[in-house]
Amino acid sequence: MNAGAPRDPVPDRVEVVLVPLDGSPFSGRAVPVAARLSGKLDAGIMLFSAVPTEDAVPERQAELADVVPPCLGPVHRTVVVSTDPAGAIHEQLRELGRDRTLVCMASHGRNRSAALLGSVATEVVARGHDPLVVVGPHPDEHPGGHGVMVAVDESPASAALLPIGLGWARLVDEPLTVTTVAEPVPPPVRPDHPARRRFGPDGDVEMFLDSLVAPHRQQGHKVEVLALYDPISPASGLEVYLRDNPATLVVVASHARTGPTRLVFGSEAAAIVRRSPSPVLVVPRPDAR
Repeated sequence: MNAGAPRDPVPDRVEVVLVPLDGSPFSGRAVPVAARLSGKLDAGIMLFSAVPTEDAVPERQAELADVVPPCLGPVHRTVVVSTDPAGAIHEQLRELGRDRTLVCMASHGRNRSAALLGSVATEVVARGHDPLVVVGPHPDEHPGGHGVMVAVDESPASAALLPIGLGWARLVDEPLTVTTVAEPVPPPVRPDHPARRRFGPDGDVEMFLDSLVAPHRQQGHKVEVLALYDPISPASGLEVYLRDNPATLVVVASHARTGPTRLVFGSEAAAIVRRSPSPVLVVPRPDAR
């Protein structure tokens, strides 16, 4: 299968959680998250690393041998020689089966406008169009997060995230909540002139969410909605909520653009990755080019 060809963002099942490690303590933050996911998905774990030369292989193999994920399933370890880590990850995905493998990795997310620009995580999404679980700089300190949360905005493209969220909620056997974060504004003086928000849907936010999920509820799916309000940004509102209510996964959409000036995640999705205490499943937007 072509590594760059879009795939179904919800596999029938996940057999392997692939964890890229570069030998740094930061990259190891993805390991306990991957272990929790592997338990919920009844999947094995592969610890994977790419080194630039053959001489570096024994040392990296020894480092991976010392990493013992807290999981019950099988754990495999693989070290390859490559100067292109993202390309090596895609090759491993191809060998394992892209439709049966979930990548889970840590990312620093330093930049404020496009947090993962230029990182390996960005390359994995942009070049392969594969869903990716990203563990940001502030991983969940409360093991046992519960539920799948889909973060939407007022754009028409947000509706495409709902069936993806339903699919992943089914895979981990947990409830789905659809949420949006809106700037708090005073009630309108006239009902036909709602106050304008800097972010979030104008008008009644709860009504917006109920309308968005109505087609899926009519099909018999149980979907909760949650309107959050924050004066700073959507990422800030989600961070505050998730600190007290950690989730198994937070689902967001990326732009998945390609080219020398790509902004793969977009500013809001990047900010969510950077600030979320829960792991974030980044899904390439179906309408992205």
